[in-house]
Amino acid sequence: MKIRILLLGLLLTVSFLGLSQEIGSVWVLTVDGQIGRGTVSYLRQGLSEAEEAGARTVVIVFSTPGGYLDSAVASRDAILDTKIPTIAYVDREAYSAGALLAIACEETYFAPGGVMGAATPVYFDAGKMEEAPEKIVSATRKLFAAAAETRGRPPEIAEAMVDKDVEIEGLIEKGKLLTLTSQEASQWGYSEGEVGSLEELLEAKGFTGAIVVHFSHRWIDSVVEVLTQSWVAALLITVGMLGLIAEMLIPGFGIPGIVGLTCLGAFFWSHLLVGLAGWESLLFLLGGLVAVLLEIFVFTAVDFGVAGLAGLVLIGLGFYTSMVGPFTQPAETMQAIGAVSAGLVLALVGSVFLITRLPKTRLRLGGVILSSAITGKAFDKTKRKGAASPWLGRQGMAATDLHPVGSGEFASERVDVVCEEGFLPKGTPIVVIKDDGYRKVVKKRDKEA
Repeated sequence: MKIRILLLGLLLTVSFLGLSQEIGSVWVLTVDGQIGRGTVSYLRQGLSEAEEAGARTVVIVFSTPGGYLDSAVASRDAILDTKIPTIAYVDREAYSAGALLAIACEETYFAPGGVMGAATPVYFDAGKMEEAPEKIVSATRKLFAAAAETRGRPPEIAEAMVDKDVEIEGLIEKGKLLTLTSQEASQWGYSEGEVGSLEELLEAKGFTGAIVVHFSHRWIDSVVEVLTQSWVAALLITVGMLGLIAEMLIPGFGIPGIVGLTCLGAFFWSHLLVGLAGWESLLFLLGGLVAVLLEIFVFTAVDFGVAGLAGLVLIGLGFYTSMVGPFTQPAETMQAIGAVSAGLVLALVGSVFLITRLPKTRLRLGGVILSSAITGKAFDKTKRKGAASPWLGRQGMAATDLHPVGSGEFASERVDVVCEEGFLPKGTPIVVIKDDGYRKVVKKRDKEA
């Protein structure tokens, strides 16, 4: 008897597991309110987790007036790229950018009274809403058409949502934008039907009994929305660059470097999540930093030349290309330019303050290279009063290349030195000509000496 019970239990367990595997889970994502950069990170993460969980389908519930075009394009790409079947449920309205995302889904269902369309791109200029230039309208029109074609829907209807010059006999006349009601969408191939609720939709699709996972909006999506605002980006650029510059000036690795790297990491991380930053942006930044370092340590000790200017341009391009995409509004583009410019200028001003105000005993380069770039004089300070330093006249050897900063070896004692000539190769005989306590100034030793 016990064996029969065990076999029956095992059979029920296997049947249940098989049924669960067949039904699987259904993930529900919600796009409500304005579509922004936080929406991009939310949809990407939700679709990614649904794929990892092996979901049978993803239902995206729409109730949105639209939003930013660059965010809508990135969100559309995320929907088109996912391997899981997607269903759009227009709960109330899917206007403008919301219509693009709904069209990108494989199937679309409407709630009673739901509408979709009215997607002409606009931007605000001097407080007034203006229609976007023809170039942007044309590009947006083709984005809608491409999404519709991918899902097997008539592309001209999607185009009519964007361009009022598109006329469709029996549906929309020229000069008006198309907005589809539930019945019109079903009649013209843009809806699989009307359902009263999400539960009815799942029942109609045969997902009764499936595990329904509601993927909620996360705090991290709100953080991304804030970090990608222009004024916050400018702050991150300023603090990040100033932290790295301060780290180069002050010996050791400490708080300035950690704060700088954290700010720059937050900047690129947030813009990478929303699809704006890419590898080219990071390459621009790294190339610029390398050029600036070469300017400081290799090419010149007293002037800021071509390499330094090229480095600043590359750094600016790295930040700019992380903030602007092909569909970024003109106003946002100008804000990005302003944010990058302000961030770099403030970082440079802060660097000059560090060089001229902080105690020079704490600076690695301020008293020699960068100070000379500002004053035009490298070693013209009045000689300190007091007993002569025992280091004056000591002879040794350059233990490293001097650019002009490096290390010298004096009777097995290794110290940091600064070369008066600007550069000396490793192994050059040197002699100390000045001792300021925190630095030893050396020059090439004559053979006679």
